[in-house]
Amino acid sequence: MDDAIITVSLGDRSYDIFLGTGVGPLFQEWVTRSFRGTPAFIVTDRTVFSIYEDDLRKWLSGIPHEILPLPPGEEEKHWETVQAIYSFLARKGAGRDSLVVAFGGGVVGDLAGFAAATFLRGIPFVQVPTTLLSQVDSSVGGKTGFNLAEGKNLVGAFHQPRAVFIDPGFLLTLDDRNLRAGMAEIAKCAFAGVPSLLETMEARSGKWREMSGDAWIRVIREAVSFKVSVVERDEKEASARRILNLGHTIGHAMEQASGYGRFLHGEAVAMGLAWEAIFSRRQGVGPPGLERRVIDLLLGFGFSLDDPAVPDPAIAAAIGMDKKKVVSDIDMPLLTGAGSCALQRIPVSLLREDLPAIREELRGIVRDRAGAVGRETAWPSTEEDVPMPLPGPGDAWPSIASLERRVVVNPRDLGAMIALSEAYRRAGNLAGAWETIKEVLEQSPSSASAQRIAREVEREMKEVLPGVGESPSPLLEEVVILEEGAFELRPADRQSDVGWRRADAYGTRGPTGEPASPPGEISPEAAAPVRTVTMATLYWNQGRREEAIRMIDEILQGNPRDPRALAWREAHLGKRPEAEGEKTVFSLNAFLKKIMKEFGYDVSRHH
Repeated sequence: MDDAIITVSLGDRSYDIFLGTGVGPLFQEWVTRSFRGTPAFIVTDRTVFSIYEDDLRKWLSGIPHEILPLPPGEEEKHWETVQAIYSFLARKGAGRDSLVVAFGGGVVGDLAGFAAATFLRGIPFVQVPTTLLSQVDSSVGGKTGFNLAEGKNLVGAFHQPRAVFIDPGFLLTLDDRNLRAGMAEIAKCAFAGVPSLLETMEARSGKWREMSGDAWIRVIREAVSFKVSVVERDEKEASARRILNLGHTIGHAMEQASGYGRFLHGEAVAMGLAWEAIFSRRQGVGPPGLERRVIDLLLGFGFSLDDPAVPDPAIAAAIGMDKKKVVSDIDMPLLTGAGSCALQRIPVSLLREDLPAIREELRGIVRDRAGAVGRETAWPSTEEDVPMPLPGPGDAWPSIASLERRVVVNPRDLGAMIALSEAYRRAGNLAGAWETIKEVLEQSPSSASAQRIAREVEREMKEVLPGVGESPSPLLEEVVILEEGAFELRPADRQSDVGWRRADAYGTRGPTGEPASPPGEISPEAAAPVRTVTMATLYWNQGRREEAIRMIDEILQGNPRDPRALAWREAHLGKRPEAEGEKTVFSLNAFLKKIMKEFGYDVSRHH
C-alpha cells in the first residue's frame, strides 16, 4: 500500500485514516497488533459480502471472527436491523474488548457504529468503507445512527472509530449510480470550504468516470481532509460542524418524503445542494449566479435535481422533523460564495413557504441550460397537442432517467409524464407511478391514456397486497382537488356530491360551519365529507395521526378490500405492535358513534 495517513486529532479519541490501494494487508496487520487475540465481529451487507467474501476471509486469517451480512439498502436502516446486530453480538459472545468492523457503505457504517456505541455501553469499532460516499463522508467523524419513519437519523450517537481504512480499489465494483452518489458529498465539501477541490470537480464534471486511481486518491484526500479539519474544531456538531449539513436539510427531507429507498443518499444530497443554493441567493446570502454554478456541476455529473413524484407538502412536512431544528427554526448552512458557507438560523415556516418558488426556479434554470434544444422544441401544453406514444411490445422503452429529465425541463409535458408513470409501473415502482399519473390527471382529467394507466396501477396494487381479492375497478373520471395541491381519483359521482366535497376540501363553509350551499343544490346533510387516502396522508404528515387512522378505518368500513387504504394501513401501522390495538379502538369508536346516531344519543352533554 502507498501510505497516506490522515490523523484525526481528538485527544484520547484520536485515530488514523489510512488511504491508499491494497488496504487489506494493512488492515490485517493493524487488527492483529491492536486487538491481539480478541475476536472481531464483522458487519457487512449481502451485496458487499457476495463480492468480497474471499478477500475478507483472507484478511481475517489468523484473527478469530464472526460475520453478519445484513440486507442492503437505506430502507434497512431502522431499529429492527440494529436489534439484529445486538443479537448477533450477544449470541457470539462479544465483550467490551471485542472489535466491531463495519465493512460496507454508509448504511452499514452507521448501523454497526451505533450498535458498537451502545452495546455493553460502548465497544471499539473500525470503518472499512466500500462506497465513495462512505469513504469521503460517513466513515469519518463518528456519527452513527438509524432512521425513524418520522425522520432521517433521528436516533444516533457520536462514537469515533479506532481507525478508518479507505481503498479506492473498492470503487471498481460500484455501478455508475452508486459512484455518482459519492460525487454529491465531494461537491458538498468543495462548495462548503474547498475552492481548489471545486476547481478540480468543475474541470472533470463531464469526465469524472475517466479519473485514474491517483486522481481518485487526490480527490478523496481533499474531501476527507476538509471534513477532518471541521470535526477537529467541533466533534459533537455544536456549531462549526453543522456546515457539513450543506444540502442535507432539503436532501434528508426528500429521502423521508419519498419513503427511503427511492433515492440513494447522494442523489438526495445533490437535489438538496441545488435547492439550497437557490434558497441561499433568495435569502440575500449567496451571490447571484452561484446557484447556476452549483446546478451546472451537478447536472454535469448526471444528477436529476428534481422528482415530480415527491410533492411539496411532503417535503415541507419532512423538514419539520429535521434533527437540526431548534424550536420553530433550523440551523442551516447557506452558500456565501464558491467554496464558502455560513450557518444561518432559518424559520422552518420560511423554508417551507419558499419550496414551490425554489422548485419553479430550479426547473427554469434547467430549461435554460437545455439551450438550443429547449428553444427549438415546441413543448406541448397538454398531452392532446403532441401525444407521446407508448412503445409497443417490441419497441425500445425510453429510460426512466431520460423521461425524468424531460419532465423536469417541462413539467407540462403530459405525454412524457404518462410515459414516465408507465415506466415506473413496469419497473415495479408503483408509488412513483401513482404520484406521477395523479399529476397528469390533475392537469388533464379527461386523458384516456392516463386513466388507463391509473387503472393498471390500481390493479397491480391489489395483486401485491395479500388477502385483497379482485373487485371491479371504478371509473376514474373525477379529480377532487384537496388542500395544498393534493388530489384524489374517485368514481364518477353526482355533480352535487362533487360540489360538496370540493367545498369541504377548500374550507368554503356557511355561518353554521357546514359547507355553503351553492344555488339549487341539495342540503349539506346529503354530501359526505372528504375521506380519502391522500387526505389521511396529509393529516398523518401534519401530526394529526388519530384523524388519519380514523379516515382510513372509515374507508375500509365502506370497502374492506380497498387496495390503497389497505396499503396505507400496512405502510403506516403494519410493523407497529400497537397497530392491532389501534385498529380495535377505532373500529369500536366508529361502531359506538353509529349506535349513538341511530338511537339519538348526544354524549357530549354528559361529560
